[in-house]
Amino acid sequence: MNVEDRVYLLERLEQLRKSKVLVYFSYSTLDDSILVPLYRQLKEIGPTPKIDLILHSYGGTVDTPYKVVMLIREFCQEFSIIVPYVAKSAASMMVLGADEVVMGPLSELGPIDPLVKHPVYKDILVPVQAVWHCFDYLQRSITTSSDPEIASFMATPMLNKLDPWLIGDYEKTIKASRQYAEILMTNYMFKNSPERVETVVRALTEGYYSHGYPIGHREAKELGLNVLSAQGELLDVIWNLYQIYAELFKEK
Repeated sequence: MNVEDRVYLLERLEQLRKSKVLVYFSYSTLDDSILVPLYRQLKEIGPTPKIDLILHSYGGTVDTPYKVVMLIREFCQEFSIIVPYVAKSAASMMVLGADEVVMGPLSELGPIDPLVKHPVYKDILVPVQAVWHCFDYLQRSITTSSDPEIASFMATPMLNKLDPWLIGDYEKTIKASRQYAEILMTNYMFKNSPERVETVVRALTEGYYSHGYPIGHREAKELGLNVLSAQGELLDVIWNLYQIYAELFKEK
């Protein structure tokens, strides 16, 4: 499909949703580099009753989702996120700051598990829970081993490579992800049922062992999220837009 097809589908989506539509489609880490381009687009649109964000992201840093949500909400009264396929980890946290999430049969949210620097290889980003489970494994290996001295001897070289300040930063990241999730849900996604916030925060930050666990539209509803299951023309338009953007990234 060409540019005209993409523009037509975006305009049709705006008609169907009675909104202004923004798109964030990326395979790169979600971080603060999104903020200035997003602000430019929002200024161009100006204040508007409703904004929909088409979101495709595998996640990123812990602070960015909150900043994105609060920036968009400066320009609208109602904010929804459309997930054609994947909005994982930090991108799932962004969903918690919407009034509604639009999902289809292939749409996936995921556990809230932000990325942090690898404790040894600084250029590599890893899910913070993976690091923390490593610490937990080492601790259990030492305390439950039939010969704790041997287990400690094996674990000590790895532990010696870890910067204690970095470990503290991991702990802060976990606490920050919980704090942001609580604030966003209380003020937006769960504003009508605040009593469920604590349970859902615990589920999203501690309840799933796989970083890539797929939370589909049915499970998202069971958690209590305000999910619109896209059907008919709405689903077709959303999916066609996803395919166009996916093809654009293949060409780069």
